[in-house]
Amino acid sequence: MSEPLTGKMNLKRRLGNPVRHLHGEQGSALVLVMFIVLLLTILGMGVLSAAVGGAQRTETRKNDVQSLHLAEKTLDEAVAYITAGLNDEINKGVDVSQADLDNKINSFLQNLPVGSNGFLTSTDLLQADGEKAVGKITSIHSEKTGTGHAGQSVSYRLTLSAEAEVNGVKRMLTQTVVIDTSPDFLKYTLGSEKNLTINGAPYIQGNIYAGDTLTINDTAQYTYKTINHTFTSQPFELTGEAHVQSLRKLVYKEQGLPDRTADTITPATSMTGKIPQENVKIKNHRSFVEMDVESSFIDKVAEAIGSGANGTDISRNLKNGTLAAYLTGTYSGLFDHPLLPPKPDPNDISDHGQELQHEYEDAVLRLTQPSKSVIYDGDLTLDGTELRGITYSENVKNSASPRNWYIIDGDLRINNYGSATPIQVRANILVTGKVEIRGKVEFDSTLFVYKKPQVINGQEEYTTTVEDASIKGLNGKELVLISQGPILINRLAAFTNDEPAPLDAFFYTDSAAELYGVGSIFSLSGGFFAKGDLTINAVRGSAAGGTSDINIIPDNRLIRFKASYNDQIFNDQQAGLPRVKAVNIRVEGLKLN
Repeated sequence: MSEPLTGKMNLKRRLGNPVRHLHGEQGSALVLVMFIVLLLTILGMGVLSAAVGGAQRTETRKNDVQSLHLAEKTLDEAVAYITAGLNDEINKGVDVSQADLDNKINSFLQNLPVGSNGFLTSTDLLQADGEKAVGKITSIHSEKTGTGHAGQSVSYRLTLSAEAEVNGVKRMLTQTVVIDTSPDFLKYTLGSEKNLTINGAPYIQGNIYAGDTLTINDTAQYTYKTINHTFTSQPFELTGEAHVQSLRKLVYKEQGLPDRTADTITPATSMTGKIPQENVKIKNHRSFVEMDVESSFIDKVAEAIGSGANGTDISRNLKNGTLAAYLTGTYSGLFDHPLLPPKPDPNDISDHGQELQHEYEDAVLRLTQPSKSVIYDGDLTLDGTELRGITYSENVKNSASPRNWYIIDGDLRINNYGSATPIQVRANILVTGKVEIRGKVEFDSTLFVYKKPQVINGQEEYTTTVEDASIKGLNGKELVLISQGPILINRLAAFTNDEPAPLDAFFYTDSAAELYGVGSIFSLSGGFFAKGDLTINAVRGSAAGGTSDINIIPDNRLIRFKASYNDQIFNDQQAGLPRVKAVNIRVEGLKLN
């Protein structure tokens, strides 16, 4: 009996106590649950931390972007403040010389309002966006380039630094602004304040400008023997930029294709006269610095008088046709007033004849080699024989204040047709009447033509005529001709196939203008700008006069209209260039500090 019992006990030992095993596993589920809760808590905290950190980063990024925009806005406000102040100085300086005006501008820039903390304190320059946002100009550095004397151009380079802080986040920006008072028209090879139309196949080196619409057409239009004709010629070439009002204001016309605007054209678009999109720039006409011929003419007469000049009196006498009498009567000591008597008989060797000869030679010398401002009452003709030119010394031509001007109260005719020896003109000239230029002439000159055009048989008369002319720069300089009326440039290398020397000149007209390179060959080193519409018509190839039309043989190598920009104009002719009524502001790119 003991044996079986013993076996049962051994079995218990082998199997163990099941109740004890169950009691040993109590609480394990709780540990597991707590472990899972801990993991979820850690994960939740991580998610929460990431969310909070992301929100903080988003807020910081928002503050960073806002501070950057605020700094940029502060710079914009600073430029607007400076521009308004400078334009006010210009408006107040209507009756002062350009040198005096430059001094006013320089003084304004050097004395911008600065507070005791070193920041500009004008409320126009301080920006706030909420309680914890402020933008301020920290510094403005002004640097003047040029002196304005001896033909040197003057410009001002400003470096503006701005700091903006939004909720503790600071950003600093720097911007450079270039300021000058030079008219915009002198910065373009070809341009118009209205519509610029280019028909045919000219070659243009430099920038062009259209204040309204720029049209590129592959078909030239011209009149021959009173009959209108057209001729398709390609390619149109522009080495430079086209400054337009918008892409929709750049229109392409090509034979066999519908008209297209630049906003519908892609780099893949196949066409002949397309301007690369990267060379098309948007320049709003509201930022274009205009020039007025009449007010500039009055301004230059005032420059010749110097201090004490009265613009109102000058304007009144100019309109009444009494400018010469007014200047010689009121400012007789400032002007030489030579009168050219009739040419005496060279065979008269009497004392009286010799006296007349001396008087004549003295008048010729005073007219052709002046040493001060001159007023000539009447029409003046430079014929290359008796009156061989007008040559101030370079220093006298580019004098400061009062500035030396050669004033002709009448017409100016430069007629050197048929002579191999060029007439030389080194003078800044004001002409109240018409101007005609023929034959070979060498210029270092700025020339204003005041006469307003009359309407004859429904057409405005040409107040400036350049015909069968060769205009070269004198000692590497050029002519700047500014005309209130229309300009006719005619019969340049007509029906020849050899490219002539270019006209070293800049032309400006208050009217509309048309230029041709069809039968003639037009070559220009300088520029041409019109306040009205400017139309170019040009072909490529040889041309000969026919019975009823011009016989044109296409040849892309023979360019009959070529215009290239001369970037020395501002240095060469600064003493005579017109003053504008607003500053020209060129804003360069922003720099992040």
